[in-house]
Order: sequence, then structure tokens, then C-alpha cells
Amino acid sequence: MFLAHAGDSDPFEPPTKIIVLKDIGTPDGQWGLENLQDVFIDICTFKSDDMDRPAFVCVSEEGKVWFHLPTRIEEDIADAGLFKPTSLGLGYLGGIKQLNGDLFAFGFRGQIYRRAAPGKWEHFDEGLLGSTDDEFDLTDMCISGGSFYAVTALGSGGRICSRSNGIWVDEFNPSGDWLNAVAAHPASGTVWVCGRNGALLHGDAKSGFTSAGNLGCYEEFLSIAFFKGQVWLNSANAIYTFASGALSKVDTGLVPKLQNAHRLQVVGDVLWSFGYDDVARFDGEKWTRFVCPGTKLFTPKA
Repeated sequence: MFLAHAGDSDPFEPPTKIIVLKDIGTPDGQWGLENLQDVFIDICTFKSDDMDRPAFVCVSEEGKVWFHLPTRIEEDIADAGLFKPTSLGLGYLGGIKQLNGDLFAFGFRGQIYRRAAPGKWEHFDEGLLGSTDDEFDLTDMCISGGSFYAVTALGSGGRICSRSNGIWVDEFNPSGDWLNAVAAHPASGTVWVCGRNGALLHGDAKSGFTSAGNLGCYEEFLSIAFFKGQVWLNSANAIYTFASGALSKVDTGLVPKLQNAHRLQVVGDVLWSFGYDDVARFDGEKWTRFVCPGTKLFTPKA
């Protein structure tokens, strides 16, 4: 399940199209669609002892959190966003993730909120939260070895931050570039970071971070995934692997070639590439394109 803005609609105006795919192993798949009158900007899967089944959870720029269950549940992060009466005015949210059993929403100027209980969201950003004069965006989070990690873009340079003893602290970013994604290797626990100008780093809070990318690579890497023993990365219109100290561009063999890629995600034994106009999956041997209804024109509700 994922989000898409499609057709001629303004991507910063509602509705948001929620697209559900049941992967049956064929290019047509089984799709479901729903338009929501909010600008939702990220989605994740959430499992909780309070719910009898996993939920897909969406978050809006203004801090509305929507749980996709048989009965729709909506919550509000009061401090988030820009235009609500309760907002701190620090900026929009941009992401949502479940880490170590808890749900986190995060965004501009270092905002991080943890869902402490149903309907109760608390700040998780001491040492990281900025002020209205700051210009940086918290772009991603992960957890490894009991420590949380976060990365930022915008401002004078990207930051890598780790959290210990309840406080976020800065780690050295040897690339100096804006950073878009951070992920922990499921086997080794090594933290990988990627971003602008080919930035690719690995390490942790104890040993520090080291550059691993190719000199002369100026791609802006947007996300990281671990699949079949390799590190996978994507830019806006290409997919790469990193192995044996070198980056390699992936030839999907698709005709026409892959139009764009926005996010990589591993689900079970399959690697997915989600783009603004293209959706594809890789089973370790073959790439298959899925014709997504979200890439077709649709008429917003009046």
C-alpha cells in the first residue's frame, strides 16, 4: 500500500489518492483506490497490541494521523504543522515510521513525536528540535543497537544525529551534504546513510561514520534498502547497488526503461521500487512492472 498524487491534480492540494495493491505475482495485481480530502505525505505499517490486525498509517503535513482499519481512526499531533491554532509554527511533518514497537512522526526543524498511547503524541526531540529561525528538515529515522538515528537536509549541511540518555547529539558527517535516508543493516546493525552528490556513509555512534560512495558520483540518493546481501539505493530515475566497495547502476531490463524511482522497500522476498509514474518489483531474478491506477488521470471530488 502506498500514496500517490496523480494526473493533473496539484500535489499540494487534496485529495490524496490511497492505492492498495495485493501482490499476486502478476503485473496486473489486485488494486484498490480511495481519495482522501487531506494532503498525506507518508505512510507506514503499524502493529500494536491494542489492535487486532496491522494498520496502514498515514500522516499529513499538519499532523493528522489516519489509521486504515475496518473502522477509520484519526488522531492529531497538536504541536505539528503551521496553520492550526495549536501548532508551534515550526513547519510541516514529512514522515512516519514504526521503530522498536513505537510510532514516530517527524519533519521540519527537527520535530519528532512519539505515540505514547492512542491519541497521545509526545515530543521525542530534546537536543534536536530547532526554532522558527532554523532551516533544516529531518528527513528520516532508524534504530540500531538500541540507539536512534536521524538525518537532516537543507540548511548549511546535512546532519547525522544519534540519541542516547534521552538527548539527541550530532555525529560527524564526512560528506557535508544534505542527507535523505538512514537505515540499519538487519544483520550487522551497521547504519547506512545516503543523500546529495552521491553521499553514501556507514558506521554508528561508537565508531563514527565513513564515506563509502564513488568519487565523481553526483546522484542524489533518496532511499536505502537491503536485499539479497547487497545495499540498494535509488535516485530520482535510477537504481544502484553497492557491493565490494563500488556502486553499480542496475539495468532492470524493463521496456520502456524505468521512468523514475522515489523509494525502495523490501517486502518479504521482493524488492519494490515506487516512483511517481512507475512501480516495479524485483524477485532476485527478474524485474516486473506494475501498471498502477495512480498513474492514470483521476477527477478530484468536488
